[in-house]
Amino acid sequence: MSYVLAWTLLAAAAGALLFVGVALGCTRKHVRLARPLAPAGDLPAISLLKPLKGVEEGLVANLESVFGQTYAGPMEIVFSATDAQDEGLVVAREVAARHPEWDVRFVRSDPNFGLNPKVANLAGAKAAARYDLILQSDGNVRLRPDYVERVVAEMQTTGASLLTSMVVGTGERSVGAALENLQLTCFITPAMATALHLAGISCVVGKSMLFRASELDAAGGLESVRDVLAEDFILGRAYQELGKKVLLSATTIENVNEDIEPSQFLGRHSRWLKMRAVIHVGGFVGDLAANPNALAALAFVASGFTPLFGLFWAAIAVTKTAADAYSLRLLRPEHPMKLRYLVLAPLKDTLMGAVWAYSMFSRSVEWRGVKLRFGKDSRLRPDEGNLLRRIMHAAIGVDPGS
Repeated sequence: MSYVLAWTLLAAAAGALLFVGVALGCTRKHVRLARPLAPAGDLPAISLLKPLKGVEEGLVANLESVFGQTYAGPMEIVFSATDAQDEGLVVAREVAARHPEWDVRFVRSDPNFGLNPKVANLAGAKAAARYDLILQSDGNVRLRPDYVERVVAEMQTTGASLLTSMVVGTGERSVGAALENLQLTCFITPAMATALHLAGISCVVGKSMLFRASELDAAGGLESVRDVLAEDFILGRAYQELGKKVLLSATTIENVNEDIEPSQFLGRHSRWLKMRAVIHVGGFVGDLAANPNALAALAFVASGFTPLFGLFWAAIAVTKTAADAYSLRLLRPEHPMKLRYLVLAPLKDTLMGAVWAYSMFSRSVEWRGVKLRFGKDSRLRPDEGNLLRRIMHAAIGVDPGS
């Protein structure tokens, strides 16, 4: 194959490796901002919303972390599900029964609120919240005991209207979970810190969001994103267009992944990459440009599997793995990753390169049992099947699969 192409790809891989170093510097800078902050005045009342769907990994411990908050102000917890018999809601009731001193409610959300099932679930919880200040976090998120106290203090002292947190993957006991936690901790979170400190862009991740219901309503409310896949990004953009401050907290949250399959890892990140492709083309291209292992692998293939390029790839893989080890130590010092999982980092990056290529062409997802397609700004519509079926259905109203 072409040596010119191979050398070009190798140069790109070297550039990507330099960018990894810059991203680590930005991450280190942001983590150091996580210091005690004194709230301005009395602590406001807050509603903690936990939309649930099934039994997430580590769900009992995740929910116990909500009841373990040290927040001294008035606080309520609202659990929601679109099915009154949802197993996650059953677990939440059992955990809440051990904490009768807490103000807890359980609500059923309307599954027909919109095409995005997560937004539909969150809408039910938000409607039931008593307080204007709201912290929403997913069922697979675990909070440190002072999390609520810290993020409320950050919002008060910075004048922010919407706060999101850096996500750290923890708990791996399988290959799939290790791949997921490496991607979250060593790629996505450094990318968020880099976007903020180099470009002034505050990325919003819906794993945990702190906001005021009144301001959310003024920004269009959840109704504006009920048929949108990337609801967190679109909400963040709406806030910024209104001149509201969006803040990336220096306080991390733990996304617990213990025993997931590699297919779940690939499915989740293909969905995220497809969203990026329709929302921010530059960011989508940047995902590949910041992946030195994938680029080095392509250089090796383009060279006709020349041993020299194999050695270059190996050197890049070792260097990038060392950088990932530093990122893990920086972001989850209490949870060191075992070596047998850390060495999967080059495989994870190479797989993500393949997922990136696939995500250029696919615009369909299956999420929480629902098949959907999406277009500009990740706006959803029902998935009507393959291209031939969609063309015939649009042209003459006939479904060839019926």
